[in-house]
Amino acid sequence: MDDVVADWNKEAMHRLQKTWIIGEKLPDEEWEKLQDHSRFYRDLPLMPGAEELIAWATDYTKRHNMHLAFLTAIPSSNRVPYAIYDKLLWAQKRFPHIPVFFGPYSQDKHMHCQPGDILIDDRTQNCMEWRIAGGIAHQYTTWENCKRWIAESLELTV
Repeated sequence: MDDVVADWNKEAMHRLQKTWIIGEKLPDEEWEKLQDHSRFYRDLPLMPGAEELIAWATDYTKRHNMHLAFLTAIPSSNRVPYAIYDKLLWAQKRFPHIPVFFGPYSQDKHMHCQPGDILIDDRTQNCMEWRIAGGIAHQYTTWENCKRWIAESLELTV
């Protein structure tokens, strides 16, 4: 969900009043400041292209008799007490037809993979581990890049 359909970076930059290169690890002291905003995940804005991505994924999974779900993670510090609840609220409000599953942590996502499952995730490591587990993965940066990957890798017109 984070930085694929929910704009984590945009909201974090707004709350911290600073910018960074997307994909950089947020320093611990900055992450601690975000944790003070206990309802942070509930209020994340949509990523540009999120609705288009979800429309494509919904259609694709229906046509191929597959299941669509969000696979997200909680912060590894366990210091954001409402993270699970707020991620569920966020998804229910915006995309109520999609269930939410938790890793529970980012490094656990590959354990949910069955051969042929598709993961669209913002983290390189998650995508690599997903492929090793037998799945298909794309590292998400933008909807435009994702659309190209879909057309090239899944041989579809988007």
